[in-house]
Amino acid sequence: MEKKLIFNNICSEELEIIVVEGPPEVLSEEEYEEISIEGRNGTVTINKGTFPNIEKSFILTTINLDQDINLMIEKVKKWLFDIKDNKLLYSIENKYNIVKKVIIEEDIKTTFEEFGDFKVKFICEPFYYNLLEKNIIVTQKQTTIYNSGDFTSAPKIIIYGTGDLQITINDTTVQINNVAERVLLDSKLFLCLDKDNNNKSIDMIGNFPLLDKGKNTITWIGNITKLDIEPRTIYR
Repeated sequence: MEKKLIFNNICSEELEIIVVEGPPEVLSEEEYEEISIEGRNGTVTINKGTFPNIEKSFILTTINLDQDINLMIEKVKKWLFDIKDNKLLYSIENKYNIVKKVIIEEDIKTTFEEFGDFKVKFICEPFYYNLLEKNIIVTQKQTTIYNSGDFTSAPKIIIYGTGDLQITINDTTVQINNVAERVLLDSKLFLCLDKDNNNKSIDMIGNFPLLDKGKNTITWIGNITKLDIEPRTIYR
């Protein structure tokens, strides 16, 4: 099956660019530290619970050999650097990486004129996300939702309500005081914003909630009408 490269919400083929060679499937391995202890065989391995970025490199070329090379380069640069959507889709259907940085490894014009192709590297977050994932709407003050991913995820939650509001997910409780209409909690970016996107961290007590792998219990206290949860489920 032909693999399509989609980035910035544009398939490369729309720009008459195709993949000559794509990256192998690379898994981000948990970072660890090896400690030697005198008088003990081997080492002690300490897992850090963090994962490094992954790199995905592509060799690309154009299917339109008659076009002006300078126009092609301008199209490619706009595609890669005028970023409106940082999702990268390539090898796994409906799964995407989040790109943190794009690097053109060598001068496009020079390499294309010499070899007929050019190289692009995407520096990505270590995990995959589900393109088809839907937000979860919670309207009951006690409910259970499930994280089907491979790791704990950092959701984005919009709490609709007024006054002093408190939600608990598993063992984590967070309270936001003096809410008018709604408040947003972004556990990935550590943001607490009011309905006008102003910082509301000063009214926040507690920690940003996470969604454990598997079952998650949610309860709330206060005048809350609903929660709108973007789970941000992550996969290896």
